[in-house]
Amino acid sequence: MADTEQGAILDRIREALSQVPGVAGLALGGSRARGTADQSSDVDVGVYYHRHDRPDIATLGAALARLDDDGDGGCTGYGEWGPWINGGGWLVVDGVKTDILLREIDRVRTVVEACVAGRPEIHYQVGHPHGFCTVIYAGEVHHNLPFHDPQGTLAELKTLTDPYPEPLATALVTRYGWESKFSLDTAATAAGRGDVAYVAGCAYRAVACLSQVLFAAAGRYLLNEKGAVTQAASLPSAPPGFRAGVEEALAALSTDPTDLKRCLARLAAVRADVLAGVRT
Repeated sequence: MADTEQGAILDRIREALSQVPGVAGLALGGSRARGTADQSSDVDVGVYYHRHDRPDIATLGAALARLDDDGDGGCTGYGEWGPWINGGGWLVVDGVKTDILLREIDRVRTVVEACVAGRPEIHYQVGHPHGFCTVIYAGEVHHNLPFHDPQGTLAELKTLTDPYPEPLATALVTRYGWESKFSLDTAATAAGRGDVAYVAGCAYRAVACLSQVLFAAAGRYLLNEKGAVTQAASLPSAPPGFRAGVEEALAALSTDPTDLKRCLARLAAVRADVLAGVRT
């Protein structure tokens, strides 16, 4: 999709949603904001609002339906997708898939300030198998491109995330460096029993933790588990063979205890390589 086509879609969205009472800001997010999109990439739009002045869902949903090519778009209720993905809707605008995500500015600010101070958290959230790490909010603020920000709120929040906060990097490397070892150690007994489901969960958890470590060490925000291993492998903080080692380990998973032990041993070696190159 050409920049002019994307710009036309954002203009339509701004015209429609900026008039909805309670909409405090709009920002382009996802791969298009980060400059990594391809022709098939969706347009992701964050709709920001204040806690005590949020848009009426019926009014917002009606505005989204008018944007949708088939008039079928709408909006979920607040919190319908879980505690951290506030809600939103799926549209097709001028033939392009467009995702709308709701974000409460007040909560985003609180979370970003905590991350900057080195106090990230992780919570259960549907759609995030590693859990919702609150660094995601900071990463969204950092990468998103506001296209409706009448009070300058989104621009001001962006200044908190650049440069990447050193206390945040230290906290993530420390926490997830430790958890990656704990996950592998706690899976050892289950591996001896051939408990592939438990070992697979622990192995995935270790891989997700190591990805967090590599992103933090490189001063980059990890926004999603999807593609995280591939992205982490390309970072200057990654040891040679990181992706290959992870894939080799996970490919060994089976009900055979010998295979499970081999998986854990391979991941332990990958972990050692990661931490050897990371300053803690």
